[in-house]
Amino acid sequence: MPIIKLDSNEVTYLSERDWRLSHLMQRIGDLGYEPYDTAFHSLAHSIVEQMLSMKVGRTIEGRLIDCCGGQLIPERILELPVEQIKGCGMSLRKAQNIQALASYAMENDLEGLRALPDNEIQKELQQLPGIGKWTCDMFLLFYLGRPDVLPIEDGALRQSFEWLYGASITSPDVREVVCSLWQPYSSTAVRYLYRALNMGLIKEMPDARELWS
Repeated sequence: MPIIKLDSNEVTYLSERDWRLSHLMQRIGDLGYEPYDTAFHSLAHSIVEQMLSMKVGRTIEGRLIDCCGGQLIPERILELPVEQIKGCGMSLRKAQNIQALASYAMENDLEGLRALPDNEIQKELQQLPGIGKWTCDMFLLFYLGRPDVLPIEDGALRQSFEWLYGASITSPDVREVVCSLWQPYSSTAVRYLYRALNMGLIKEMPDARELWS
């Protein structure tokens, strides 16, 4: 399991530039995470989870994996009728989009995308139905581990950011003041903000000022 250590270069860099984030990272500590096993699984997961909570998305994904015999791979997806995929709990459009991704993966090397810069990956994947900027950002961040991803469309990030900074990340002025400090390690800042929400810290501590008071 990859681990972002508090004494890593990126955490040290962010701590020196953003005192609020520094307090959050110190509170959370070293951050471990489990990457997806394949590019296809990562993208399929994001398609399933679009506009859903993490809990609901994972439940539906689990059913889909069961339908695939325990292995979420393109070959298994293409063997399933679209109605069976839909029956896992997703819309017909999502089921069709997952099949389109599987067809693409059978003819193209998804793992080979790793060799491309971020903007080229975005351009390539967004040709597929159901894959927009948010899905690409999740792929860049959580599968490829690119260091400077800022998925401002993501609801969870918006919630965590507003909790910590008392302002909206959707504001260009706010991003200029805060998020520009994170470059070129925006992804590490984003991971810590996600973890604050996922571990229940925001619910436990509604006023983020308690972190530094």
